[in-house]
Amino acid sequence: MKKCPYCSYSNYDNATSCRKCDGAFVVTNATVYQGQAYKVGPERANTIRNRALSMIALGLLIKVYWGGYGPWPTIDYPILVTIRAFAEPILLFGGLALYIFGLFANFF
Repeated sequence: MKKCPYCSYSNYDNATSCRKCDGAFVVTNATVYQGQAYKVGPERANTIRNRALSMIALGLLIKVYWGGYGPWPTIDYPILVTIRAFAEPILLFGGLALYIFGLFANFF
């Protein structure tokens, strides 16, 4: 009788796996696929893309509402113009770059 190394259950001599816990007795040379080890991962890449789309949408809202592209009056306060000039390219181009990174992050 063979004793299972995992649960110590007594099995027949010619058994290849335990009847109780289904643990294998014979070591095979087969390669076991364990999945790909990601640095970022698909879930994190999806989160990055979602945040990047939010940045792009906010940048476009700043461009349209503060930029004078509509029928409403343009906000011309000096501090807001400075904030718009600084925040608009960061949100638009940074969001685009972050979205592209999120697309390729699935492969890292």
